[in-house]
Amino acid sequence: MRSLLAVLLVMLTGTVGMAAEPGDARLRDDELQAELDRRCEAARQLKLAPIREEIFAECLEKKQGDETFCRRNADGYNGNRIGGSPRFYELPECQAAFENRNRRRS
Repeated sequence: MRSLLAVLLVMLTGTVGMAAEPGDARLRDDELQAELDRRCEAARQLKLAPIREEIFAECLEKKQGDETFCRRNADGYNGNRIGGSPRFYELPECQAAFENRNRRRS
């Protein structure tokens, strides 16, 4: 009886494992891409932080608004450039995310 249960357990586990594999691979790929995207954005945020502080200080210095207004204005800066792409997507973390996304498409 014990060996029959063991055989059934092995068969059931093997069947379930095989049925879940294609979806699991897709999930792992999606999770990897999400993690690479998070790393990219974290690296960009580090690079944008000093620029945001300059924007905040300049806003206060020029009396463009109160502290709340200036903080909101500075925090909203995302590195967008007129006529160009947002800044800091050339960082290694962002390149890894970009390359992984392109590899998945082909």
